[in-house]
Amino acid sequence: MNDAADPYMSIPRGRSGLDDLLACHETLRRRSFARALDAVPVVVFVLCATRQIVLANAQARQASGRTMSELLGMRPGEAFDCIHAHLEEDGCGASEFCTRCGAVQTILRGLSGENCVKECSLLRRGGHGVEAVDLQVSSRHVELDGQSYVVFTVQDQGDVKRRRTLERLFFHDVLNTAGGLTGLMGLLREDLPESFQGDARFIHSTLEHLVEELKAQKDLLAAENNELEPVFVALNARTLLGDAARLGASLPQAEGGGVRVEASGEDARVQSDPVLLKRVLGNMVKNAVEASRAGDVVRLWCESGEGVVRFRVANPAVMSEDVRLRVFKRNFSTKGKGRGLGAYGMRLLGERYLGGRVGFTSRAPEGTVFTLELPCPPAS
Repeated sequence: MNDAADPYMSIPRGRSGLDDLLACHETLRRRSFARALDAVPVVVFVLCATRQIVLANAQARQASGRTMSELLGMRPGEAFDCIHAHLEEDGCGASEFCTRCGAVQTILRGLSGENCVKECSLLRRGGHGVEAVDLQVSSRHVELDGQSYVVFTVQDQGDVKRRRTLERLFFHDVLNTAGGLTGLMGLLREDLPESFQGDARFIHSTLEHLVEELKAQKDLLAAENNELEPVFVALNARTLLGDAARLGASLPQAEGGGVRVEASGEDARVQSDPVLLKRVLGNMVKNAVEASRAGDVVRLWCESGEGVVRFRVANPAVMSEDVRLRVFKRNFSTKGKGRGLGAYGMRLLGERYLGGRVGFTSRAPEGTVFTLELPCPPAS
């Protein structure tokens, strides 16, 4: 097992004898630990002070392909056939590679009384040669009858790691391609005759919308992975509403109705990340336009007071009770399968990253009103 971690704890040598291991196993068995751990749907080992297995749940036995009697006295790297586990006589934890092992360091911290979670990259011998496995490992200290134990859990993170790698590659390549096409179309428009300008503008606008949608989805994934770093600057609220209104008016569903910014009593300012705030307001307007009937007008306005600025977006439609109770669920949508990140994304970005509050009301005769509330910057 190999994982970068700093600082590294020194790894003590030595192993417990069979009698001591059996005594520990019997203590845990009498306390019904085995049955309780078998109900846990992840790999769980209970380790003694010398990092040896004294109890393994059903998931651990299945994942390692070994019985409890075979696992008794092994260390986790030995149970999972780590390529470094048998380089030294003392086994798992004894080689120079083990000093950088996330699993070993997690166990040592657990034995010292610290609850710990780390990542661990395991190279193991499998049926098709050496396999690389990405794991998340955790440890929790337990003391019974004067003996120290560590409850050590293992979860496979391979699918998560591969998905994130594919996401990064996808957005990098597709955004580059779409951005290049947008720039190329902009240049071509300059040389096209007037009879083609209408089609060229439509294609260019569609490509711009595609790039913005890709960026929005990229930001949403980064937000879910806690990878976004907002940059706060002073912003004009009415300018933001005007940008959101223009976005809404460009949607096909807005034809026959309209998107209108209503006058407010003052020119409010807000301290926020411009890109993320535009994403939230854009989603609010898109949802309102898509929920509207032909001829409906979507209204935008802002209010300030009591140390906050409230952005509001309203449409005349009223949600059913079923929709109202599920509107912020991640994969819920009134627009069919594969949708449903609009309202979810609004709340995720607006609350976790912008420090605001996102909510809505939906009742007759007012219709549906979504609100984003953000703190006002202190007066200069």
